[in-house]
Amino acid sequence: MTSAKELFDRHGVKQLGYYVESIEESAELMHEAMGVGPFLDSGVTHFDACDVRGEKVPLDIRTALGHMDDIQIELIEISTPGPDPYHEMGRFGLHHFCVYVDDVDVAVADLVDAGMSVAMLLQSGSGQNIAYVDARKELGQYIELCTPNDRLWETVKGLHDQADPAGPALIPISALMGK
Repeated sequence: MTSAKELFDRHGVKQLGYYVESIEESAELMHEAMGVGPFLDSGVTHFDACDVRGEKVPLDIRTALGHMDDIQIELIEISTPGPDPYHEMGRFGLHHFCVYVDDVDVAVADLVDAGMSVAMLLQSGSGQNIAYVDARKELGQYIELCTPNDRLWETVKGLHDQADPAGPALIPISALMGK
C-alpha cells in the first residue's frame, strides 16, 4: 500500500481545479490578475452516467485549461443540477488538486485505505479514467486522480509559453483544430 504522502511525493500536484459560475469571467479575471492562460475552452462534454458515490448520474461539464508557469489551472462549469462533487462543495472556488498516477484504481484504493471516500468516477472522452476522492475533511477539497495526458499538458503549456500577455484570456479548442 502506498501512503497518500508517498503518492504526492512521487507524482506531485499537477493541476488546481476551480469550480466557477462563468468560465468567461473567471478566465478573464485570472488572466488579468495572475497571468494565467490563455485558457483552452473544451466546450461542454455530456456524460450519460458518471458514478457519483455509487449512483449513475448524468453530468454536463464545461472545462477550460490554462497554465500559470508549471501549474495547470482548470476552470469547471456544471450545467446539470447534481448530485456531483461540484455542487456537493457548496461554493465556487478552489475545488480540487489533481495528481497524476500510474494506476487510478490503485491510487484510489490507497486513499480509501487512508480514510477518504470516492466521490466520483468517470471516463473522459479520450478514454482516460478519472477519480475524485473526497478529502474535504483532511484537506478542505477533493483530490482528482488520473493518468498523465502528456499531449494535452504540452499543448496547454505551449499556449501559455508562447502567448502574448495582451492576447485573449480564452481560446475555443476549435481554433486549434485548423492548425
